[in-house]
Amino acid sequence: MIYNAVLAAIYVALTVINPIGTMAIQIRISEMLAVIPFFNRKFIPGMLIGLAVANFFSPLGLIDVATGVGIAVISYTISYFIKNVWINAVQYSVLCGIFVGLMLLTVLEIPFWFSFVTITISTLITTLLGTVLFSKVGHRILPNLE
Repeated sequence: MIYNAVLAAIYVALTVINPIGTMAIQIRISEMLAVIPFFNRKFIPGMLIGLAVANFFSPLGLIDVATGVGIAVISYTISYFIKNVWINAVQYSVLCGIFVGLMLLTVLEIPFWFSFVTITISTLITTLLGTVLFSKVGHRILPNLE
């Protein structure tokens, strides 16, 4: 429980202090942490709580909370069937591009393909960096990280 609370807090802090962590052009360094549940499912609650709290501070508030948590739930459910962390990092990034792109189109009328491309690419970069990082040193940072 403590590790999940710390994970959530770090995700929130990294997202909230980031000046370009929301909207169509975003680079969320905190998304590197989103891959942790692909290594060990016991960290899903911490990521979901972190996503919910961090997205609450976005300019879109509750709609961003619902979208972000929904993406994570779908992605972590898919990861139950796909055990490859690299594929899961990619599917998470694509889901972010699709659903955040649709949300921004619906709420702010930002063109879907622009949002889809920018969000997918930025999330792919950060999740792949996170996958490399946690593949190499994750077992030193979090317990039972395989």
